[in-house]
Amino acid sequence: MKKIIMLIMCLSMYSFAQNLQILSSPDFKEIMRDITFIDVNTGWMVGNDGIIYFTSDGGQNWTEQSSGITEDIVKTFFVDASYGWCTTLNGIILKTTDGGISWSANSFASVIPHVALSLCDVLKFVDQNTGFIVTGKLKQSYLLKTIDGGDTWVVKDSLVGTTNRRWYDIDFNGNSGVIVGDKKDIEKYTTDLGETWTYSTPISDNFFRDLKFVKFLSPTEVVTIGEGNEFSGVIVPAYKSTDGGITWAKKNQSFAGVYDRVKDAYFKNATDGIGIGSDGFSKAFVVNTTDGGETWTNKVEDFAFGLQNISGVGDLIYALGTSSHLIISTDFGTTWQLLPAKAPSSINAISFADGKGYAVTRNGDFYISEDGTGNLWNYFSNTGKNNSGAMVFLNNGSGFVLKENHHIVKTTDIGTTWQTVLNPVSPSARNLVGGISFGDDDNGYAWFSQNDYGEYHVYKTSDGGDNWSEAQVFAGPGYISGGIVAFDASTAIILGPDMYTQRTTDGGATWNPATLNNFPSAFSLKDFEGVARIDGDRAIAIGDKFICITNDKGLNWNYMDHGVNGIDSSFYTIAFSADTLGYIGLFDGTILKTTDLGTTWSVDTSLVGQHYLYSSAITESGKAFFGTSTGYIIGEPTILGVKDMNTVKGFTLYQNYPNPFNPSTLIKYNLPVTAHVTLKIYDVLGNEVAELINKDMAAGKHQILFDSYSSTNKKQLASGIYFYQLKAGDFVAANKMILLK
Repeated sequence: MKKIIMLIMCLSMYSFAQNLQILSSPDFKEIMRDITFIDVNTGWMVGNDGIIYFTSDGGQNWTEQSSGITEDIVKTFFVDASYGWCTTLNGIILKTTDGGISWSANSFASVIPHVALSLCDVLKFVDQNTGFIVTGKLKQSYLLKTIDGGDTWVVKDSLVGTTNRRWYDIDFNGNSGVIVGDKKDIEKYTTDLGETWTYSTPISDNFFRDLKFVKFLSPTEVVTIGEGNEFSGVIVPAYKSTDGGITWAKKNQSFAGVYDRVKDAYFKNATDGIGIGSDGFSKAFVVNTTDGGETWTNKVEDFAFGLQNISGVGDLIYALGTSSHLIISTDFGTTWQLLPAKAPSSINAISFADGKGYAVTRNGDFYISEDGTGNLWNYFSNTGKNNSGAMVFLNNGSGFVLKENHHIVKTTDIGTTWQTVLNPVSPSARNLVGGISFGDDDNGYAWFSQNDYGEYHVYKTSDGGDNWSEAQVFAGPGYISGGIVAFDASTAIILGPDMYTQRTTDGGATWNPATLNNFPSAFSLKDFEGVARIDGDRAIAIGDKFICITNDKGLNWNYMDHGVNGIDSSFYTIAFSADTLGYIGLFDGTILKTTDLGTTWSVDTSLVGQHYLYSSAITESGKAFFGTSTGYIIGEPTILGVKDMNTVKGFTLYQNYPNPFNPSTLIKYNLPVTAHVTLKIYDVLGNEVAELINKDMAAGKHQILFDSYSSTNKKQLASGIYFYQLKAGDFVAANKMILLK
């Protein structure tokens, strides 16, 4: 993955000097909106702020192409390796005739000058000259056509009325064409390559959601599919026409009780098709047909993000998800691999423990700072389905990520593999994350909401997080914020919205409210936003512009007059180290710092207007780090000597070479002392596929060749992402590698 060059910020500080720098950036700078491939190697992605990325190796590496604009690009389409187009919401069309090396800009806004353009739902060309765009605004959608490669455009049809009506997709077979949209009476067909259009017979059932995809399977057979809605009880809509779009028959028998959202689809031939989307709860949803759309099957994939666009070449499929996540299938959707890249997804938790740094995004992307300085962060793995909200790592090497829908995953190998230790519930409403905290290495507490946030559930473990049992259920205020902190094995406290508190001193058997002292009356309905434990008795909590402290394991919380004035944003994240040093990150980018346990605070506003702060942590050496809403990690760099940053205690596990590889790759490592060494290969699900070494090794540099023929499974490994893990004495390290055939 080509890395975006690290941006070093020169920050002018107010009130205290903080050497903050961007130490981790997303590999894709902006949210990607569309993707297209014209063969197994060559593809483009487009997105916000005029960003265009190009790949020539099947999506493993991407380079940025200069679009010449800063408007958000929402659609792209290529007819071959040279000719392509991109469109924006406000009427700009970009054209390339050299595969994106250069782009020329034109406008189609002048064709409908009376409309302030705010949407562009369709971009499709049938050849280098003839193309179509659907543009306009709500209640005013227009179908435009060009016959000169996009230089000039003419209105060919429209949807103008008093209600919102939109077309979402168009397809052609010769001169025959069909266009579909979000109402059951706006589908149209043409027999003269889009010069004139006629309404199809209205679909006569209860469908009222969006048809997002349409495809000619033959000169007369056409299939269309789109979005259901679980909250409105609308099943996934699927229809088929055998007369070129004149009439439509319902084909969603297989979707009884399935209400998810298909955003896009791809057919590799007249019978085999696949659709992608979201299940309504931020998870990847996939549907398949093997009989030309007559019947469909569906499943939810193990990713914590929905899918929005798809592009395929034969059995090879690329699906673009939210926050610029890209998954790839080489077997027509039977299995999927996530492209290992840092996404512009919110960093929801950061932790430093046992000499390493860890970060997790909302979508489950897991990053590591191998040497614990935070100077360098590498994408390491993905923690799987359900959005991630909180994380904790213990000094015994165990780590936990708390996810929505009552889901907890655990790692014992620094994130190489993740195992579910609390099975998620099937969502019927929004179920969010409250927090997770351990009183010691064995006893921990996790807090979730359920049923649209108002039902609080607390779970307890007493065996190091391998097993969790429900300790208590509360009626909450109707939403969730704040956190949970465990002071020891028996004592823990929940701090939530509307100054909600619940505390236990008997390991979760009984709970009672804490006492809030000296809070102004105006704060009675304020929300807690975060809490940080200082030691076995003390913790500091923050909320909507307030700070409070406990010195008695959460029994009493004393309001602190922080003395910071003129701040309009909520206190959002807090981190403390030892007895005195602490940081508070405000949502708007303001940072507060104390060196006297909160008695006084200094203010840094240099990040305001640049980043929204979602998470924070302090390294074991006292350096502050903040995770942002767009996937950046900002922190204080550690000045290193000549020491190799990838070396810990003299042990080194190097990146394999070549990477990607086919069929073999070289793995090198260094041992400072004689040690018993194991070197194993795992797939992304944590299954061991090969053991390369398991014996005592002398000190020094070593290397071994790994061949993709699996000695464990006695078969050739499939293309995808794998991990190699080295254990030598107490040292454990792992790297990822890509097998690309």
